[in-house]
Amino acid sequence: MLDIYKHRSDGGLQKTDKITTGVWINAVAPDERERERLVNEAGTAEDFILYGLDPDEGARFEYDDDADNSLIIYDMPSVAVKGKNPEYETIPLAMIVTKKALITIHTESIPLLQYFAEGKVAHFDPRQHHMAAMRFLYQVSVSYLAYLRDINKERIRIENKLQQSLKNDDLYGLMGIQRSLVYFMMSLKTNRIVLDTIDRSANFPLDEDETDFLDDIRIENQQATEMATITNSIIRETADTYSSVISNNMNGVMKFLTSYSIILTIPTLVFSFYGMNVELPFAGDHLSWIITILISIGIALVLGIQFWKNKYF
Repeated sequence: MLDIYKHRSDGGLQKTDKITTGVWINAVAPDERERERLVNEAGTAEDFILYGLDPDEGARFEYDDDADNSLIIYDMPSVAVKGKNPEYETIPLAMIVTKKALITIHTESIPLLQYFAEGKVAHFDPRQHHMAAMRFLYQVSVSYLAYLRDINKERIRIENKLQQSLKNDDLYGLMGIQRSLVYFMMSLKTNRIVLDTIDRSANFPLDEDETDFLDDIRIENQQATEMATITNSIIRETADTYSSVISNNMNGVMKFLTSYSIILTIPTLVFSFYGMNVELPFAGDHLSWIITILISIGIALVLGIQFWKNKYF
């Protein structure tokens, strides 16, 4: 599907069917006929289209001399609800800058791009290809901060539940958040490399305003990186703390059970002695069974008091 937008005189966007100079083309899983249209009418390099449709493509900047196209692949955050806890990941957003158009290409609809299509992003003008592409990069970089704030809220919620009781589901949720942060940190790192490459590239010339805006994107990217790193450190320390708590609880249980096992062994030993066919003290007395019980209780009490003094239970 190809959604084509052109700039309106009032500053918004207007949908159109024709690919003319200065349009933004949002290509969602284009079929073969639509891909041919991008190649023939927009002057897009066919390889760049295939790169944009690869869900495993890494973030990078590339220039095609023959087609005079610039390809920007930028990782953006995404969330999916699977089971009880949301799962955060990153997906590639491909942008192709040609002489005629700015093209965003991906395999499924991206809600963030809908804000651009609805004219909710100020100063977005597809006629200024380089600046328009960087506005996409800016909004993606800002969206990381919003997702990280949601992750922090989820982390606090899980930690509050873990303080009440240690459950495997909550520990798995904490592990899932930590895995999401690893994805975010790796993507933010590669995105920074893309931004630096754009700044150095002679094939993607920027004027003074565009260079200043690129610096703003770098700042947002750096803030997101620092926030993700801090959150990941907190979760790692929290996980280590709960691991120690679980280990201490297990040690306490084992110490408790071992102590009681020793105490309960005493009556068995005493009764075993008096069950043997040998002469023992009080064995011939008709109250020997009471004496046996008292001896067992006495020894058990002495051990119990000693264990209690040593804080074994």
